Formats: sequence, structure tokens, C-alpha cells
Amino acid sequence: MMVIYQIKVGLCLVVFYLLFKLLLSRDTLHRFNRALLLVLSASAFVLPWLHMPSLPAGTAAQQIIIGPLTAVESVALPTQPTEDAAPLPLHLIYHVGLAAVLAWQLWSAWQLRRLLATATESISEPDGVRIHLLPADTAPFSFFRYVAISRDDYRDNAREILTHERAHIRLGHSADMLLMNLLVTIQWWNPAAWLLRRELQQIHEYEADEAVLKEGVDARQYQLLLIRKSVGNQLFSMANNLNHNSLKQRIRMMKRTRTPRWQLLKALAVVPVAALLAVACGQKSEKPDGAGEEPLTVGVEVPADAPEVAVTGYDGGAETPKVFDVVEQMPEFPGGMEALMQFLSKNMKYPDEATKAGQEGRVIVSFVVEADGRVTNAKVVKSVAPLLDAEALRVIGLMPRWEPGRQNGEAVRVKYTIPVAFRLQ
Repeated sequence: MMVIYQIKVGLCLVVFYLLFKLLLSRDTLHRFNRALLLVLSASAFVLPWLHMPSLPAGTAAQQIIIGPLTAVESVALPTQPTEDAAPLPLHLIYHVGLAAVLAWQLWSAWQLRRLLATATESISEPDGVRIHLLPADTAPFSFFRYVAISRDDYRDNAREILTHERAHIRLGHSADMLLMNLLVTIQWWNPAAWLLRRELQQIHEYEADEAVLKEGVDARQYQLLLIRKSVGNQLFSMANNLNHNSLKQRIRMMKRTRTPRWQLLKALAVVPVAALLAVACGQKSEKPDGAGEEPLTVGVEVPADAPEVAVTGYDGGAETPKVFDVVEQMPEFPGGMEALMQFLSKNMKYPDEATKAGQEGRVIVSFVVEADGRVTNAKVVKSVAPLLDAEALRVIGLMPRWEPGRQNGEAVRVKYTIPVAFRLQ
């Protein structure tokens, strides 16, 4: 289930990234784009859990398939995992990748702290910002209320650089990066997660550049400073860096004409796309209101060539009559096979908790038709989940007396199995 959920989240992220890149990435409405990216990233984790109707009203969203009825082996079948369980290697690969990316994130944070510890001087500003002066020629960066800057930059370009980094701090960009780092850690295998993180970093730089220019800094001189600082190589996944890989895009954005606010309407395209994703990736719908009052519809599949192959019966001892697997005249449900299917269809109900948990699979139940027609010794020989197992046993226990099986004209005990497939549609 977890692997399937992660795949659904990944598909949502891919669609959201392509939609943003196509419609909004070139706009100058940076604050809106930033908020939208964060909302879309969070929505990708929510949409697969939504209960969206995918069937017409009044139609059951679950299916229980009964059949065929066959003879059973005396030895119980081993319990198997549910059909929706992902293979172990997929889980193993995912968790190894997650651990590797998490280790890289922690290493980056440790490197950042280690670099701040090399500061020769720390200056506390009235607004709560703490400036760390570094001896080496390190590219400036900020992390929450900490700003790292080399002594040379502090001497020569303090106004431009500190205005830029203060904008990152004031706008809360470090918190955004923590959330996006969590995203890429969980979805480390998904290129769209890393691309969304890069898009948000780019928007952070656009916002900080805009703040610098609003302070009256000459645009041409500021752009030359960016070019000079772009040769720096100290980059941290946790920090906001003055030098960013897509410098050309930043300079182009500074020169771009402001996007009219009415173009925010383009973002409305997200609404139908999100709705489609919710239907496509969301969990199966619950029963409509009042549906629990009616018997659940049961789809019955009984192949015409259903096998009735005998295996060796067992002798219960002198005091317990022998149980046969196949006899000359097999036991019969009152009214025949069609009546049996109707009985199961009427009484079998998909447990609500199993529906919510997404449990489905094939339960195999065995029972004995006694010489007097009673149904006894019902047990699960192949389990799926406790709720589904219990439901299958409950209905078997409701069965009326059968017409007993006969061997050499005498009523005898006969063992049967019924496979019941619980499926969520």
C-alpha cells in the first residue's frame, strides 16, 4: 500500500510541476507563485486519500465474488500476504534511497553549522539578524536569522548582500526550504519533486532580488555583483544562497515587464486538474448514504467446468464418522447452486473498516456438510485479513441445512471449500 501511495503522490507532483512550468513559471507574481507551489506540493500528498465517487449513486463500490465450489485438500493452505502487498525489494530500495537522501540532508546541515562556527566575528543587528563574518571567500547565504558573509563582501558589498539576505529572512524562505527538503526526501526517486524544489528556490531568489531593487540599488551594478559572486561554490541544501545556478533567469526576470494581476486566473486551471487527479488517484468511494441498510451486491462467478476432484479423505476415528471430499451424490444447498449464490449475495457484507483500510483479497473457507445436512467446522484455510476472514465465516455459519451427500446410498459427511474474493472497485 505504501509503495502504491508513493507512486500516486509522484504522479500528482509530475502533473502539478508540468502545469506550473507551462502556465506560471515566467510570471513576475512571485508571492502568488510561491504560495501556489507550496499548496500544490502539499496537495499531492492529500489527493490520494480523498474519497471521490467513481461510480454512479446507488452502486456498491465493493465486490465479493463467490466460487467455484470445489473439494478441498485435507492439509490447510499456508496463510499468504494480501494481494496488494508490494514486493519486499521495492520497499527495501525505497527505504535505502530515503536513508541516503536523509543522510545527505543531515550532512548539509552539519556542514552549514560547521562553517558558521568558523566565523571570526558575529554581529547582532537590532532586527534580530545575526551576521557571521567568515575569513574565507565564501558565497553569502542565510538560514533563518543567520547570515554568513565573508569579510571582503561585508566591506565592499554589504548593502546589496545584506538587503538580499534579509529579504530571505523576512519572507520566511528557510521554512519553505525545510518543507521542500522533506518533500525530496520522501519522494527522492521522483524528478518532479526535485524540480519543484528548484522552482521554489528560484522564486525565493526572484523575491529577494526584487527587494534589493526596491531599496534603490542600481540594477546594473547589482547584476554585475551577482555575476561576480556566481563563481562561489559553497552551496547548502538548507540555506538560501546569493549565487544561484540559473543566474541568467534571474537577470531576465529583473528586466521583465510586470505580469498583470488578471493573469492569476490562469491558476484556476489547477482546480479541474486536481479534481481529475483526486478521482484517478483517490481511494475508492464509500457506500452512499443509506447504502448500509441494504444487502451488498455480490458478483458471483462459478465456471461451468468447476473442478470437483477428490483427494484422500480422512478418518476421524471410530467415534467420528469419516469425512469425504467427493462422494457419489454430492451435498446440495436447498434450491441448488443458484439458491446458494443468492443466499451468499444477500448475506455477505463488505466490512466498513476493511473498506477504509483498503483491504481486499481472496479468502478460502472450508466447511463440513454433516450427514443430517448441518454445516459445521467452518474455518479459513487461506487468510487475507481478520475482518474479511470473519465476514466469510459469519455467512457460512448462517447457512441452512443442506441436502446431505450420499455414498453407497448412505448419508455421509462431506467437506467443501468456497473461495470468496473481496475486491474494491
